[in-house]
Amino acid sequence: MEINSFDVLPNDVVVEILAFAANNSMDDFFNAKISCKILNELAKEDYIYRHISLDKISKILWWHPQEGNAFIQRCIKCDNLEALYTQGLYEYISFVKVELGMELLERAAQIGHLGASYVFGLLLIGKGGEFKKEGVRLLRKVYASGRVVECRKKYLDVMRDMWWNNAAIFNAEPSSYDCRMQSEHCKRRGWVRDIDHYDDTECEQCICRAETEIFYKYGIRP
Repeated sequence: MEINSFDVLPNDVVVEILAFAANNSMDDFFNAKISCKILNELAKEDYIYRHISLDKISKILWWHPQEGNAFIQRCIKCDNLEALYTQGLYEYISFVKVELGMELLERAAQIGHLGASYVFGLLLIGKGGEFKKEGVRLLRKVYASGRVVECRKKYLDVMRDMWWNNAAIFNAEPSSYDCRMQSEHCKRRGWVRDIDHYDDTECEQCICRAETEIFYKYGIRP
């Protein structure tokens, strides 16, 4: 009698293997699913949906909206960071469901998605008042990671693929910030889109000004 190797492995080990495949190669993942009943059942685990890469199947979801939405909602339920981040932006910008969009972005940021921390931080700064301080804290966290350029590029790329219904975001003018050293800081920092760090002594006003300039100026479609 032939023994399937997956019959002798603990289920949690098999799930880990499937999650790795789902995160790196959707072809390998789907081939594994259809290869045997055991793998097909284990592929339904929440852990798989938490780690599955949406980048590999975004076009498929576009052409199958009903199934795609159900899939995305399952991923969100399982705390898939990319699903929380992308859907948060869609809810906020395309569907004008501001509270839901903020909730999803905040959830992704709390779990550890740096891109969500960047966007959520910008939105909090835009709200001003007591929210601004938390927004700046999130931006400093992103800059400390050394991945701010990556987060900024992803944010701009995702936005340009969306229908923009929340016109209030982009039609408004950026808030003004008062810093007597603004000109000096700009010279030292260089072009806004190339910023990859802030000096520890740089003022909060200049950090807000630089990033909101990206949000309003470079986020707008040509």
